[in-house]
Amino acid sequence: MLLDVKKPEASRIALIESGTPDAFQQLLRDYWTWHYNDSVHDAGKLLLGTDLGWERVPQLTTPPVGEVISPLGYALTHVETEVRKAALQVLDITVYVPAGTALIGEEGTPLEIEEFEIGVYPVTNAQYYRFVKETGYKPPTEWQDRNELSYEGYALKGDHPVVWVSCEDAEAYANYVGGRLPSFAEWQYAARGTDDRLFPWGYEIDKPRCNTTELGAEGTTPVGAFKDGISPFGCYDMIGNVWEWTSTPYDDEKAFRVACGGAWYYNHDYSTCTSFDFFSTNYAEFVIGFRIAR
Repeated sequence: MLLDVKKPEASRIALIESGTPDAFQQLLRDYWTWHYNDSVHDAGKLLLGTDLGWERVPQLTTPPVGEVISPLGYALTHVETEVRKAALQVLDITVYVPAGTALIGEEGTPLEIEEFEIGVYPVTNAQYYRFVKETGYKPPTEWQDRNELSYEGYALKGDHPVVWVSCEDAEAYANYVGGRLPSFAEWQYAARGTDDRLFPWGYEIDKPRCNTTELGAEGTTPVGAFKDGISPFGCYDMIGNVWEWTSTPYDDEKAFRVACGGAWYYNHDYSTCTSFDFFSTNYAEFVIGFRIAR
């Protein structure tokens, strides 16, 4: 079976209902921009068979951007509980990073790293909202200021990285999901692999592969929007979009923590695999988020 370009939505549904492996693989090639493995097979099948604007929403984020919501973002607000759960299952996925030698910093200092797992994406608004709702943890300041604790008003950006979270908040979330924050060395290893590449995809900027000022988004973008920007181990959004907290202290008193990767507010000079900054553990702002490790 092939997609009918004259009736793409009906054709997509027919391919899902056919139940053939080849049809499902075709739909993944045509529509799916997120990480896929067998653990999300059922979730992916359900999502691809649901009307989430698959044919109407651009699957690649290219300039000019403006307000962008992915089909996964629409799934997170869907009336059916199972569709919302499937979207969260996709966002919760982690990848295995084997032990190896990482080249750390601009100098490429070799460092042995033990095996670990790391989130494919930065933690999103939808995931953090689930945490707040289930634990009663305080919501980000921005949510309080905008009176959107019910999340309905905020949910259309459920597929965007959560911001306005301190390192303390990030660690509370990591504990909630049975994880932790990655160390500075782990984060760099996950971002650049075993060589000294400047960006997760290599050494040059040849097209939009992440959300920095060059993209013109003027805000966060959905996680998974840059399939061409993934790291050697399969992580998305390692640079740009939001700074990401790590577990590594910057000072002897451990009052400050290192954050990596730059953000949408910075250009490519400040958003690389080696870019880092440091902030107080209780500090939060509009360009700082995180991902979890185990």
